[in-house]
Amino acid sequence: MAEGLDTEVLCGGGLQHLLLLRHGTPMEEKDDPKRPLSEQGQSEAELTAKGVAAYLSAMLPAGKARLLHSGKDRARQTAEVVERTLAAGGWVCVCEQTEGLDPKDPPDVAIALVGSASEEVLVLVGHLPHMGLFAASLVGEPAAAGRLGGCFNPAGGLALRPASTGEAGRWE
Repeated sequence: MAEGLDTEVLCGGGLQHLLLLRHGTPMEEKDDPKRPLSEQGQSEAELTAKGVAAYLSAMLPAGKARLLHSGKDRARQTAEVVERTLAAGGWVCVCEQTEGLDPKDPPDVAIALVGSASEEVLVLVGHLPHMGLFAASLVGEPAAAGRLGGCFNPAGGLALRPASTGEAGRWE
């Protein structure tokens, strides 16, 4: 857990499903310096969006979901694909840029985003190495950042829920 953070902040009030995603494969920088999604990345994002929709529909009825991304083209585009897919399934979605999800950001800002979430579902789309560090902080295993970072293949990620132990601030 990130040092100095209140454990109650780590689990948002109504938040029950936290999805951490990495953006899809971007274009090469030489082809486009902004590095938007490549054709492959677009396909990856679409496949992931279908998986997110299937996962959530198996867990709960359609409701409200908030999607936050770093603002970099590839993360924004990945989040928008997930947003469109969820909306097609009846979800009311808000998709917006936020601070704290850039590649080299410390996890503390993103942890605060989780703590302030009021929706039942929060989807965060970011980058490596940040997502591995962030996930490791959420599960209370900072030393696992490298191993958890390996879960973030292009347009891949983790689905977390509050720990079944009932321990405040822990996710699994």
